[in-house]
Amino acid sequence: MPRIGFQSALITALRLLLGALFIMSGGEKLLDLKFFALVIAEYQILPSLLIPAVALIVSLCELVCGTMLLFDLFSRISASVMLCMMAIFIAAMTNNAMRGLEHDCGCFEFLSQWYGLKEEIGIGPIVRDILFFILLLPVALLGSNRIPWKKQQPGGL
Repeated sequence: MPRIGFQSALITALRLLLGALFIMSGGEKLLDLKFFALVIAEYQILPSLLIPAVALIVSLCELVCGTMLLFDLFSRISASVMLCMMAIFIAAMTNNAMRGLEHDCGCFEFLSQWYGLKEEIGIGPIVRDILFFILLLPVALLGSNRIPWKKQQPGGL
């Protein structure tokens, strides 16, 4: 029976945690795509023509990457895509916070619906996304890109 090392266990725990979070986040955005598009519009960064497409792409990307992380399918690639998205989210929120724009960040709407917590642009969501960025780094650097249903060749790459 193979031993599971600390590094492998840590990567697995991060994959499962982040995968579940991104599935919830992307799924809730897909369920109310019009609301998410309105939130994106509040950022005042994109032309209005692009907003519906960006809302759909961001939602699907979170859902697909979260699912791939959860099932360990191309984990490094999925984590790398999410790292890029986190960097964009952090930059957009920081930009709006510096401009003094106050609005919903569009991150986890279930927090406001289930627990009454409001997710406004500010230091809290920015720090949280920086934490997600940091947690994604080990998965992007050390995770696997294996296809679980494909048998590995003995001694092969």
